[in-house]
Amino acid sequence: MKTLDFIKVNPAGNTTILIENFDGNSQDLVNISREIMKDTNLYAEQVGFIKGNHLQMMGGEFCGNASRAFASFLAYKDKSFSKENIYSITCSGEKEILKINVRRDKQENKFLAKVKMPKFLSIQEVKINNFHLGLVKFLGIFHFILNINSYSDINHSEVIASIKSYLSTKDYSAFGIMFFDEANSFMKPYVYVKATDSGVFENSCASGTTALGYYLKTFKNIEHLKIIQPNGWLEFSFENGAIYIDGPVEIIALGQVFI
Repeated sequence: MKTLDFIKVNPAGNTTILIENFDGNSQDLVNISREIMKDTNLYAEQVGFIKGNHLQMMGGEFCGNASRAFASFLAYKDKSFSKENIYSITCSGEKEILKINVRRDKQENKFLAKVKMPKFLSIQEVKINNFHLGLVKFLGIFHFILNINSYSDINHSEVIASIKSYLSTKDYSAFGIMFFDEANSFMKPYVYVKATDSGVFENSCASGTTALGYYLKTFKNIEHLKIIQPNGWLEFSFENGAIYIDGPVEIIALGQVFI
């Protein structure tokens, strides 16, 4: 049995477990993550592992919400933190150092965190079976944008299966499908992580919001938008050619978990 220190965080609804001071191999990360995410355990949409100022996600992917959660936890622990600070971290799936602006929100456990997100590797429009999608590729994760205004009755399972088949011969750590209702600025994110063979409809997705932001800027010349998601909101904006994601983060619980 392992006893692990955990932090449960709610970054805009994308419930995340962070494990402190964990030193294990990639298979340990996968097995522990699968157990922790169960509704009979801590229950979360994703798990990240902290070592120093580095965040290692369960499937080796990059995650903007988990990075914002980690930086907010650093602010929560920082006795010198008052109203605002910038925390530098690194995250799996991204080579650059992330400088995250964290501001105090209404309570001591609540923050707003803004992060400069990675540049895409490529962006295009693709047709997969009968679906017309945007495809924004990042290091480790591919994001597909599907405008659900174009379809009166979307079969989510069919879309997911079509994209899995499309990616079956490609190298990726994770993929996302952003079901986007442009008329209402609403997005329903689905994320699949290959290492854990797990896919969930998330309550918010920062990298998916980033992909959507790049897509809207490239094809519709939209540079700033607040995106409502199933259990929160995230806002993208462009500054000097770079994209930033901003939104709320709440520290929910601290404790120990037995695996």
